[in-house]
Amino acid sequence: MRALGADRLEHCLERMPALVGIGSRWHADDAAGPAVISRVSGRVAARCIDAGDAPERHLGEVVESGADAILLLDAVDFGDAPGEIALFTAEELPGRISTTHTSSLRLLMRYLEAESNANVLLVGIQPASVAFGEPMSAAVTASVDALAELLEARLGGRAAAALTSGLAPQTSSAWGQKGGQDYPWR
Repeated sequence: MRALGADRLEHCLERMPALVGIGSRWHADDAAGPAVISRVSGRVAARCIDAGDAPERHLGEVVESGADAILLLDAVDFGDAPGEIALFTAEELPGRISTTHTSSLRLLMRYLEAESNANVLLVGIQPASVAFGEPMSAAVTASVDALAELLEARLGGRAAAALTSGLAPQTSSAWGQKGGQDYPWR
C-alpha cells in the first residue's frame, strides 16, 4: 500500500470503523472484499458487513452502525499491478473505474458521508481477473491476507475488550455458508 494511503488507513482505524466488503464471490478476485470480512468478522471491534455485489442494499445498516469511519473493501481496477492496494476518497476515485456491481462507488461513498458524517474511504485491491467461477488469484489472496492481518492487529485488541465488556462486534452477511465453506472453490 502506498505510504500516504497507509497513513490515512491508520488514522481511520484509530476510530470506531465499520468494515463493508463489496464484491461477488463467484467472480475470482472480485471476492476480495467479502473475503476480508470473512477473515476478520468476530475478531475485530468493528461492525463487519458483507454487502456482496449489492452494497446499496446495506446502506441503512451501515449508517445505523454509528461508525466514525467507514471502510469499503472492494476489488477495483485502478490500473495497477494485481494485488496492489490503494486507498481512495470519493473525490480521488479515478473517472472510469471498473467494478462488477452496478452501483457507483463514488455515489455510495458520497451518500454514506452525507448520512453518517463518518470518514468514508475505499480500500481498493487491484484484481488480476474477475472471471466467473474462477478462484481468487495468488496476488489478490496475498493482499486479502495482509489486509486482514493489519485489521486484526489494529482492531483485534479492541475486540477482546469489547467482548469482555459485553459489547461484542456485530456481523451481517449477504451470503450464507454452504457446507461450512465461504467460497465454492475451496
